[in-house]
Amino acid sequence: MKKNDSNLLIKINSLTIIYQNHIINRLKLYNFADSAITFFCKDRNKNLLGYDYPSFKNKFSLIEFKPDKEIESIAYKEIISVGNKFIGDELSDSIFVLNVATFENWILSMLHYRMRDNTKDIFKGNDKTVEISIIQESADIDELWDTIIRRYLQKLPYNGMKSMILKLLKEFGLKRSDMPTNLIDKLNENSLCRNIIVHNQKKVSDDYIKKSGSFAVFSKGGTVKITEKLLFQQGDNLLGFMQEFRKAIKVSNKTG
Repeated sequence: MKKNDSNLLIKINSLTIIYQNHIINRLKLYNFADSAITFFCKDRNKNLLGYDYPSFKNKFSLIEFKPDKEIESIAYKEIISVGNKFIGDELSDSIFVLNVATFENWILSMLHYRMRDNTKDIFKGNDKTVEISIIQESADIDELWDTIIRRYLQKLPYNGMKSMILKLLKEFGLKRSDMPTNLIDKLNENSLCRNIIVHNQKKVSDDYIKKSGSFAVFSKGGTVKITEKLLFQQGDNLLGFMQEFRKAIKVSNKTG
């Protein structure tokens, strides 16, 4: 196993905690919003009095509102209905997508830290050249290497989540077996599901079925629906992997 520098481990631990908190705070928001809308509306006794309709209109710059009588209140049942639908249909989707993006950014950040001290893998392929413009735009050698590494890492997400995770483990001297059984496959499914939400109008694709295998949550021809259960299962997968990764590199550093 590769032995990781102690300063690198400190950076990894602190940054991982920051990324974990981003994920946790979004889930806290979902949990809060799920009950806060109903509670707040009922507390206002059926109507949200004092609603500032002119302020609402002033937030727009392109559309014109009809010069009707200003709205002074909103029926709470309408807000509860719209709010609950938003939480179930849109907020859950948004948090699911954002949390996968946060996890991907965490992987790339971990790899950037590791490869900053281990750059030989970058030039293992056929492309062993560096654009002259990158050199000219860099203030010093450190900035040059950061740019080279960043450009190298930008290509990794196109290979899929599973490939990114395996690359991460390899760079830190870990194996797939160092992670909990099936966790990588679950994360891969989460990422494929994110792709469907963003790029395929929530319609389950053949690519999702093929690449998820037995870990597919949704069926061919179906539609992705991110329930509260699935949202928190995803959070458990993401946070769990990050936590297990920290533990694994700590152990490998002692035994490497």
